[in-house]
Parts: sequence; C-alpha cells; structure tokens
Amino acid sequence: MTSSTGRTEYIVEQLAAISGVLKDDIHVSDDTVTTYVPTNQLEQAKELENIEVEVLEEQEHEYLISAKASQ
Repeated sequence: MTSSTGRTEYIVEQLAAISGVLKDDIHVSDDTVTTYVPTNQLEQAKELENIEVEVLEEQEHEYLISAKASQ
C-alpha cells in the first residue's frame, strides 16, 4: 500500500463516520475524495484533522465536497 492510498483510505473512513454521509456516495480519484455532506454536517467535515475540505457545489440539503490530505 502506498502512502497516498493510506491517506485516501483515512479520508474515506473519516468522512464515512459523519452522520448522513453515505459510503456509496464517496468517490476516490487519485489523492482526492469527493462526497455529499448534509448542510448541517459541513462544519464537522471541515474540522477533520489533517484533511482539507473544499465545497464544490451547494444544494438545498447538502454540499458536494472534495477532501485531500493536508500538506
């Protein structure tokens, strides 16, 4: 396992632990993880340790976010 794979697995685990995030909606591409997060859980996602979160799209009840390991 490469360290990049380990970092993305860590991000997936952390995002999947957030209430309302569906594991089936989590997608990994290279070193970036994207998923939908309920609007009331965005702050929890942004507070994850060693993970940078960027909002890609805002919808009525959820945000599409991308997450990467902090440098």
